[in-house]
Amino acid sequence: MNTPIIIAAGAAGLAALTALNVHLVKGMLFPKPVAMGSEKFDVKVKRFDIPSDGHCLYGQLMLPKDGREKRPTIICSHGFNGSYHYFRDGVGMCLAMSGYAVYCFDYYAGSVHSRSGGDTREMSVFSEREQLHDVIEFIKKQPFCDTDNLFLWGESQGGFVTAITAAQHTDDVRAMALFYPAFCLEDDFFKQYATLTDMPKSVRWMGVPISRKYYEGLLDFDAYAEAGKYKQPVLIVHGDADKTVDLSYGRRAQAAYENARLEILPGEDHGFAPKGKLKAAKLVYDFFEEMRG
Repeated sequence: MNTPIIIAAGAAGLAALTALNVHLVKGMLFPKPVAMGSEKFDVKVKRFDIPSDGHCLYGQLMLPKDGREKRPTIICSHGFNGSYHYFRDGVGMCLAMSGYAVYCFDYYAGSVHSRSGGDTREMSVFSEREQLHDVIEFIKKQPFCDTDNLFLWGESQGGFVTAITAAQHTDDVRAMALFYPAFCLEDDFFKQYATLTDMPKSVRWMGVPISRKYYEGLLDFDAYAEAGKYKQPVLIVHGDADKTVDLSYGRRAQAAYENARLEILPGEDHGFAPKGKLKAAKLVYDFFEEMRG
């Protein structure tokens, strides 16, 4: 659920962005990544694909050049119609520069421009849960991964998927961070339809084609109860001006967990502005550092 930002092209516009320490990628503004801790590491970025249910999930792995064999590792999940760029070109790179191995990928059928392929009419949070499960299992076996310090990080729909997936991985995932998790999906449906059969077989949601599959199983699914099965620490970061996922959903998500903290960013809308992204990345860094074993 990312809203593109339109900026006039040209040398003057690019110069203005550079002066503001931001850059434009796929219509989204990202801050210039900075290290969150006292040390700054150079980062090697490489393509890192993972198999899942007969598909190949396109991903990129960011490894700090710190000389360590194993590193604390973060798996990142993008939102509805988003991409790996949210983490690769912004907040995730901040954590990689701070000493974390960071993996971000495109969900199959997760957006109209997914490099993993697929038709968005095949998308559902449950198919994405299975993909994230496969990613976790694959990353756990990699030589760079410190399995005692494996973290999850998701934004919007990716935050929702992360929450319901972590419930199945309490023993694997040390802690997780959720940006404005989209626990609003069921309510959004009922604002338009009374039952699933009232919905056309295919519609456009936020400009993206989806089908009834998107909501199958979701309308009688107690997402808060499922998410609450995760017993490890949780950080939720939410803007108080979010017009896509109201802050009330972040508050209710916090209440569903035994061990969760909610950080509210004043004035921030969905996706966060560049400065808000940096503030949120610092909150995640501090949280994961506190949780590391």
